[in-house]
Amino acid sequence: MSDEPRHAVARWRRELPTDRRTTGPAWFAAHRDGLLAALRDAVAEPEAAAALFADVWPALPDDVDETWARDLLAVGADLAAALPTSLLLAAGFRRAAEALRARGSLRLAAVAGMRELAIHRLRDDDPDATAGALHDLAATYRAEGRMHKVVGCADEVLELCLLHDDRPGTARALAHLGALMVEVGRPDSAVTYLARADKVFEELPRPTTATTVERAECLTLLGRALWLTGDRAVAHRRFNRALALLIGADDEAAQRVRDLVAELEADRDP
Repeated sequence: MSDEPRHAVARWRRELPTDRRTTGPAWFAAHRDGLLAALRDAVAEPEAAAALFADVWPALPDDVDETWARDLLAVGADLAAALPTSLLLAAGFRRAAEALRARGSLRLAAVAGMRELAIHRLRDDDPDATAGALHDLAATYRAEGRMHKVVGCADEVLELCLLHDDRPGTARALAHLGALMVEVGRPDSAVTYLARADKVFEELPRPTTATTVERAECLTLLGRALWLTGDRAVAHRRFNRALALLIGADDEAAQRVRDLVAELEADRDP
């Protein structure tokens, strides 16, 4: 990259509007074509272009059209070919997904999320970052109503935790899958996941107050799933175990369990 394009990238980064709702719309109306051209020119020096790509998305006004956003994502794809493991570019794709999701451009948000995830998969050095990318992508899929894709992301998080022998993470991932199974109307599968999660929580060598509360939440979900299957006697035992863990540790959570049981009982009554 010559000095001129490099300086142009630095100038564009300095001049991006700081308030996308007030100054942003007018600024982008006047500069959108030049900004996109500068990014395309900068692809030959991808590190500089990646920094501008990451900075652009939070500054976009609400009325940026999908065609322009798609073109901007295409520049990101070119950058990913040159910088396949760039954390800065991954952050840019995360910001892109967040901005596009907020505007309802869910298909493009999913594309951005998948590109972020691809970078973390290729790096394969930070399971927490990969899990974070999966959770963010799942948020887009949920907004699209594609619950099978949300479950797929949760499955991959579980695989990551198992691969890296992350026992607390495994328990949380199993509990999350159980909650999703309840949500999609598969209580039998929910019971399987939540029972596994409870066992992992129980076997943690040094449980903290936080993991104890998480286990109680898992038991509460397990009780709800059992209730939905019709196994109400066992469900009550799981609710009571959750209460035993919560009383004195989180009294508000304990009250929520009581409220849930009362609600379930009320719904059962004719």
